[in-house]
Amino acid sequence: MTPSLRRVAAIVCGVAACFFAVGVLPVGGADAKSKSSKARAAPSAKSYVAAKRLRAAPTSTWVPNPNVNSKDAYLIVDANSGRELASDQADELRHPASLTKLMTLYLTFSALDSGRLSLGDALPVSTNALNAPPTKMGMLPNGTVLVRDAVMALVTRSANDAAVLIAEALGGDENSFARLMTQKARQLGMASTLFRNASGLPNPEQVTTARDMARLANALLRDFPHYYPVFSVLSYNYRGRTLANHNRMLASYAGADGLKTGYTNASGFNLVMSAMRDNRRLIGVVMGGSSAFQRDRQMAELMDRGFMTAEATSVSAWTSPRVPSSARYSAANFVPGIGSPEVVRVNAVAKAEPAPASSSASPPAAPFRFGTAPGGMPAPAARGGWVIQVGSFNDSRSAQAALERASGALPNTVRANGAATVDEVRVAKKTMHRARLTNLSQAEATDGCKRLSQRKIPCSAFQVGDWSPTR
Repeated sequence: MTPSLRRVAAIVCGVAACFFAVGVLPVGGADAKSKSSKARAAPSAKSYVAAKRLRAAPTSTWVPNPNVNSKDAYLIVDANSGRELASDQADELRHPASLTKLMTLYLTFSALDSGRLSLGDALPVSTNALNAPPTKMGMLPNGTVLVRDAVMALVTRSANDAAVLIAEALGGDENSFARLMTQKARQLGMASTLFRNASGLPNPEQVTTARDMARLANALLRDFPHYYPVFSVLSYNYRGRTLANHNRMLASYAGADGLKTGYTNASGFNLVMSAMRDNRRLIGVVMGGSSAFQRDRQMAELMDRGFMTAEATSVSAWTSPRVPSSARYSAANFVPGIGSPEVVRVNAVAKAEPAPASSSASPPAAPFRFGTAPGGMPAPAARGGWVIQVGSFNDSRSAQAALERASGALPNTVRANGAATVDEVRVAKKTMHRARLTNLSQAEATDGCKRLSQRKIPCSAFQVGDWSPTR
């Protein structure tokens, strides 16, 4: 086409565009060819408008919910009677974050018992599940995931892709499943809770309260006692990858055996947990923590106070629910060999150095001297039955380092009277090394733990007689 012809074509096209704009020429004709051309052109126009809106949209679509004002809230209740032991803003709306997955698990456990799902069912990996934001279990495109693996990924890794996968299996799509979640919440008495997704990913309309979360935790204990032990699993292997449990209280708080953590920017750091001591079970909910450390420390303090109140007021002992006749599986079907934690008491962490060749020579003192008895054994427990626990670790060296750090922050009188020990705790075939300062009086333990907390050293103080590690 010559330059002059190009100019003529441009003028003609411009005039035609003007006629279309003012309505002189019809947009569509009666013939099939015109309709077909219009149909083909429409998607392109819509795509252009959608893309333009997307470019104009802000990078974040989060709109704060005006009904969710402050983030701090907590509640401690006795699991057996429902009696409230401590609370603050327990009925104020909060964002649940990954605590949402507790309801996803509740409906999954229900589906397992009713036969709608089986542990060995292979769920196809959808695009929605594959594209879910982290945290994820690591699915393969066009692959499948067993229900067993999806459940354990929810419990340990808090995997968002697993939540989407289960939602689609039970509800058809995540929106429909969220409606089922809200319906079940109403049936359980969770009157203030509204679910919009299965994972807890940010949604301003997804709200709950500390009291509603405590009700949900109690429902899991009551309705699915045969599945509840899965919440104590510290890690789970999936396709050669270790999915570690986000709930660090399992390894650091005496008697803790579940349930779930959660975090988003809007929610802060959340935790729902349950623990047993002296055959009393408490449920604790902390929402809106400023950090995981602060949240865990607050929970430990609240639970300690709760157990003291329960003992002082003679709260009734925990009555374990019976396994329903409809139960088709147990926690052992998820993780073979799971059950009550097996705890093996070992010698104090202070190990005597090898003796010199001469048998008359005395072995040198142990490198760590926190109140250990001769031969590296724990000091007698006659003086005091209180303990400061400073954490659980994957190896004994880390446990010893934690004990040394804690020892340096305590008064000399406490260091002289106490004994440093490490317990090997085996849960779901994983061995943890629990570091403790034992043989303390109540005042030494509670005051010592307060001192450690001020130094930002995690700890919990409790009476050994109040909790048997073999329960």
